[in-house]
Amino acid sequence: MHQQFSISEVEATIAKWPHEIFLINLIFNHIFVFCATIAVVGPFPFLPALVPAISLAIIGYIYFKARSIAASDESWFVKAHWQIAARRNRLFMMLLTTTCFVSFGGLWLSKTLGWAKIPTIAMIVGVGLLPFMVALLVLIVLGNESVFMAKNGKLPENFPVQHPTVS
Repeated sequence: MHQQFSISEVEATIAKWPHEIFLINLIFNHIFVFCATIAVVGPFPFLPALVPAISLAIIGYIYFKARSIAASDESWFVKAHWQIAARRNRLFMMLLTTTCFVSFGGLWLSKTLGWAKIPTIAMIVGVGLLPFMVALLVLIVLGNESVFMAKNGKLPENFPVQHPTVS
């Protein structure tokens, strides 16, 4: 299922970084910071805006770092793990964009059609936020698996075939 490679301890540590940064965004920012800011939203109504601001900063960092690592003299194993993290980062960005579109579209539609507040919230949570949370959980599991693979010198079996220029 995974290909094993002989790498140094330093390479393994460096290869884990992109996945750990990605997981910080998912777990710390989108779960912990989101819950903390929602808990105090009354006195600080714009505090939840921290979550997308932090997320965009981390998404941008992973994106630009993956591009700069690809052009650097870093080892092919580290480059491969940055590419894996960047691919998951793009997937998360599409997921986040879709969720925002559904949520804000639902709010706009409810205002336009004059829907009641409770059915609108149920629709937005059911159609937008619940699938987001399930996909977030899947991405967290995949991110943890990638940290384990990087630590043990592994890559997905099909990665060298799909990306021959990296390896």
